[in-house]
Amino acid sequence: MKKNNQFPIIFIGSGITQRYFSNAPTWDALLKKIWDESDVKQTYYSRYHELETKFGENTFKVYTTLADELEKQFDSSFYAEKVKLKELTPEMAHSMKISPFKTRIAEIFLGLLLNSNTKKELKSFKSMLSKARLIVTTNYDDFIEKQLNNAIKVRVGNQGLFEPAGDLNELYKIHGSVKNPNSIIITSNDYETLERTSAIVNAKILSLLTESPILFIGYSLTDKNIQSLLTDLANNMPFKIEEAAKRIGVVKYESGKNDITESMMDTEFGVHYTQLSTDNYEKIYTTISKINQGFPPSEISKYQSAIKKIIEVKGERGELKQVLTSFVNLENLPKELENKNLVVALGDNRYLYRFPDYVDYVKSYFLGENPMPTEIALKFITSMSVQSPLPISKFVNKPLSLNSKDKNKINNRLKKFDLMSKIKKTVNVPKTSKKILGTYINKTPVEILSLNDDIKANVKLAYFIKNIEEIGKTDFGLLIKYILKNKDDGFIKQTNARKLFMAYSLYTEPIVKKVD
Repeated sequence: MKKNNQFPIIFIGSGITQRYFSNAPTWDALLKKIWDESDVKQTYYSRYHELETKFGENTFKVYTTLADELEKQFDSSFYAEKVKLKELTPEMAHSMKISPFKTRIAEIFLGLLLNSNTKKELKSFKSMLSKARLIVTTNYDDFIEKQLNNAIKVRVGNQGLFEPAGDLNELYKIHGSVKNPNSIIITSNDYETLERTSAIVNAKILSLLTESPILFIGYSLTDKNIQSLLTDLANNMPFKIEEAAKRIGVVKYESGKNDITESMMDTEFGVHYTQLSTDNYEKIYTTISKINQGFPPSEISKYQSAIKKIIEVKGERGELKQVLTSFVNLENLPKELENKNLVVALGDNRYLYRFPDYVDYVKSYFLGENPMPTEIALKFITSMSVQSPLPISKFVNKPLSLNSKDKNKINNRLKKFDLMSKIKKTVNVPKTSKKILGTYINKTPVEILSLNDDIKANVKLAYFIKNIEEIGKTDFGLLIKYILKNKDDGFIKQTNARKLFMAYSLYTEPIVKKVD
């Protein structure tokens, strides 16, 4: 994960809650605690072993059946006022359709006591969570949200699955939350309902697997939910065995083990994964925390949401505008991202704008590698002094939507730079230099410009302008490309270089007399 620098999808199970809280109950301990509080004549262990005899090693069936029975017994005791809840009365439960049994479960998990010796490890845990693309948990408690200072989008149960998702900085609490007791999944009916929607969660994870690896922490592979996901992965895995194992990690708790042992493991579902055996969770957290894509998922999500909202709101009104600060081919964006330093900016279009400079403009104009949008080009053209030579034909040889002020600026420019003779008159080549340059008859302009002789570069450029017709379009075009690709910005901006570009435009492009 660290090597590929990809934000992972992190699954967090009950083992994490039990690791950091002294009184965090197991499923068994949770049911026994509430059983003992209810008005049930049969002891918990007596009923457990009756069900164990009936269902054998299927502890999932044993626990869900116990939960079914306990829900009825506890609710009955609650409405008979034999048990009380801190913030729920029988009248409230009745009128608001709130489950007393699940409210009691929420109370227990809201009363968890944090271990005092976990502060350092929790700091690393929090840092790791901030690098998660997506977090999925079957825990009821609000421990994860609190670690992230509630700066994460929480989606609870089925409701979260059908809400618009951004796939970044989201926490899916698929077994419910203490903040909504009715959402808690614990009875057989709850799990049957969950099973019908688990395919949606699994499909979401599968769709992200090519971009994000998966890490399971605090889970056992005997967990029914993990088995469901692994089964779907096995049926749809887009990778070979070795690659799949690298993208799925399962942390196995081994008490007192300070190092981390990596093993490629198989499952009966046909999915291979990397097992990380250790008690040194801090090392795992720290390693994942080193993933760096410039911004954490929480920040990326803010911008993603902002852009989406702008498009939705302004787009519906037909008021959406775009301002490009770099000239890139959006259809070829991945390649562009490799080769350019790009910036994305959001703001009021009255104040947000970055003009191209002269070098940006002429490189785009003649090299054509990053075509400049006409709107941007026209704004740049009209911002420039009319006295400065600037090739503009390719942007003004078509109908334009311009105000009268900008039209006048462009027409004044077209009038000033309409003839090659006008450009030639503005440059001078000393007789001595002219005589020497005349002896380079067998050399190309690029070769002449590259010569380490006593003639200054600006004089050579003047000579090229004076003799543009003799040089010809092909060699002059090669000269233009050579300068733009090999010379620095200072060279490109010098006066004779600007006149050279203007001369080439007049020589090779249709001369536009006026824009209407």
